[in-house]
Amino acid sequence: MTPEMVFECLVVSDDRQVVSLMDRALERLSIDIEHCANPTEGLGLLARRDIDLVVCDSRGAPDEMKLLNGVLNTDRKRKPTVLTIVDGPFLTISAKHAGAHVIIQKPLTQESSARGLKTAYSRMVREERRNARHAIMRFVVAKNECGELLPVTVTDICERGVGLLSKQKLNVGELLSFDLTLPNAATSINAQVQVLWVRHNLAGADFERMSEAERQFLYRWLASRVRRDRPPKL
Repeated sequence: MTPEMVFECLVVSDDRQVVSLMDRALERLSIDIEHCANPTEGLGLLARRDIDLVVCDSRGAPDEMKLLNGVLNTDRKRKPTVLTIVDGPFLTISAKHAGAHVIIQKPLTQESSARGLKTAYSRMVREERRNARHAIMRFVVAKNECGELLPVTVTDICERGVGLLSKQKLNVGELLSFDLTLPNAATSINAQVQVLWVRHNLAGADFERMSEAERQFLYRWLASRVRRDRPPKL
């Protein structure tokens, strides 16, 4: 994903009017579009591609629920946002239970499609900000649970955690604490991270402990790295 956030959307529908209305609204948001006429085809595409938004024209068919469950229960860290188009209260309840993030009622109009996509776009930006890693290459001296000092380089950072580079062996599950000064920031943050994976001298770690003030500081710093954080006006 680039800093300009070029999102990709999969529209699952065989209704020409639905496809036409959604396509117009998606194009105004500069979102790339893929089309599938049925949920089974959509599941196949999702297995091969990283999709940010799934628009599903729901009629209550079992394969539609299978698609929604497949999207929302994927083991990928960054799950797609799901926008479901429904007709009637029963399908609304089914879509909510399935975990759809945005629900639009039929009959679909230009206004309702634009409103629903703006909500979906805002969620995609939040998810992108939460998961997007920003290269920083900052040297720190970390302390493990035994009090040993380990020189490591923080290679990148996101809301969830950091990437690490270390000449010394790191172990999965190990807790490390360090002070980190972010690029172009006047103050540092003190964080405790837990190592999740190790490959040779590289590792990934999630934040385990950080003060609320420092976490908010990190969020603001990450937000400043995102150029587009609001949907364009339709």
